[in-house]
Amino acid sequence: MSVRRCDAGRAAHGSRRHIQSWVNWWPDELSRRVLDASMLTRLDVSLSWVSPLKKDDFAEYRDEDFLQALGLQQLASGLKSFWPATGPCWDALAVANIGPDVTRRGALLVEAKSHLRELRGGGCGASEDSWKMIEDALSRTKHWLGVAREADWTGKLYQYANRLAHLYFFLQAGVPAWLVNIYFLDDRYFSDDFFATAEECQAAIAQVKADLGLTAAFIPHAVDLFLPVREPPASGAAAARLHTPIGRI
Repeated sequence: MSVRRCDAGRAAHGSRRHIQSWVNWWPDELSRRVLDASMLTRLDVSLSWVSPLKKDDFAEYRDEDFLQALGLQQLASGLKSFWPATGPCWDALAVANIGPDVTRRGALLVEAKSHLRELRGGGCGASEDSWKMIEDALSRTKHWLGVAREADWTGKLYQYANRLAHLYFFLQAGVPAWLVNIYFLDDRYFSDDFFATAEECQAAIAQVKADLGLTAAFIPHAVDLFLPVREPPASGAAAARLHTPIGRI
């Protein structure tokens, strides 16, 4: 099977570069922040980051290959029935090891942003053959979240919506899963539409959720996390920590 790498290589800038840095240079701190934000510290959970890894040329994955990266290949046939090929390309993935003896395996799905303009896109460009499958998956996800059927989930906020649909896919399959939307603050590389503060970012996210018809105070198994932009040192102790095993939190 050919590996569906949506992106690979060290990114020069933007949220791809920032998530690459955090996953590879500060995985323990990233795990702690994710677990704290999602309140998973109350459970016996540890995270093992599987993408984007430096040793794997910082590859990102989609479709069956992201399931394989998570060790959840048994869900491949179900995913094919739920969503058409060329689905979401995940900015980062981690295995959620659950229980003192790692008796269960779950999935942590990460979407990363660093600019306001990234919150809205061009909408769903699926072919006619794929459209019905996508609409069905989005409709089931809306029902799960108590969102009106007529809410527009295929327009400019389609990317956010399809990530929610994949979270729903895991949960309805009985697999523990969490969606973490990471927002990097003060990324001034591209333009002046960066997230200056967490409060500013939260206001923009609240509008996105309102536009999607999400009226609940929170989305089950989903969390927003705000991180600073960091550049790793070229060498030294931090570089030596690359890909070290992540201890139980």
